[in-house]
Formats: sequence, structure tokens, C-alpha cells
Amino acid sequence: MSAIPANANVTILSKNEKKAREIITKLGLKKVNGIVRVAFRKRNNEIIAIEQPDVYKTIGGNYVVFGEPKKDDFTQRLAAAQQGLQETEISGEGNVDKSPAAIQADMQAAADAPAASTADDAEEDEDAGDLSKDDIELVMQQANVSRGKAIKALKQHDADIVNAIMSLSK
Repeated sequence: MSAIPANANVTILSKNEKKAREIITKLGLKKVNGIVRVAFRKRNNEIIAIEQPDVYKTIGGNYVVFGEPKKDDFTQRLAAAQQGLQETEISGEGNVDKSPAAIQADMQAAADAPAASTADDAEEDEDAGDLSKDDIELVMQQANVSRGKAIKALKQHDADIVNAIMSLSK
């Protein structure tokens, strides 16, 4: 008998698993492709995961999963991921440019952004007229727009709050 190479993608099935797979194919279960991982949570929040499973679906919507179950320790994986992130930050491998010119450009862009939005609000600041202050605030909150836009929309729709919000939400 020849030895299986270390990196080979070979699955060795037990006799019972081979029999179960044969029965499943005879029952008419359909194989579901594209599933990479299946996880089951037990009562004590213990997670059992099957990587690269073979999944079959019944006509009634139930699933049969084949694969090697392993206990998944989420907290350990999370800690390892955070450790890797911290090492990346410490080593400075991030994509952040810390040159003085880049910092200056970022500061200038941040200073210009609020000025542009206030100029837009000044253009749109309209007289509320006979519109209710509560109606204006409601439209501002729901549509996430400035006061001027809310007043303009309410005037266009004859103080109809719903239509004003819908027109601004498009």
C-alpha cells in the first residue's frame, strides 16, 4: 500500500459512512454545493464546526451533513486575530501615509468639508412661513437632511409630511 502525501486532498471514509452515503443517494437527496462551513451550537454555547462538509437536502427541507466535526473555540480564534492585528499596527505595515505632506492634505480636506456643507445650507435656508416647527424637525430627522431642504420639500408637497419625507428619501 502506498503512502498518501502530506498535502493531498484525500478523504478516507469509514465503512459506515460509505453505507450511509449510498443510502442517501438511493433516497433521492440532492447535494448542496457551495457550503464551506457548518456550525452547530450546543446549549452551553459550545460550537461544533465542520469544515468543507458534504451537505444533502431532503424534499422536506431537512439537511444531512457529512464531515469531520471539530470543537470550535471562538474566543481563542478572536484572540489570535486581535494579536495579529496588534502586531500589524506595531510593525507599521498599515496603509496610512504619515508624511507631513499627507497629514497637511488630510487636515486641509477636513477643514474644507464643513465649510462646503454650511455653504449649501445657507443657500437652502428658506423661510418656514406657516409650517409647523415640529413638522420641519420630523422631516429633518426622518430624511436626514438640513432644515432648508426639509422646508423646501414641505412647501413642494403642501405641508404633507409623508410625501415630503418620501421625496427626500429617493
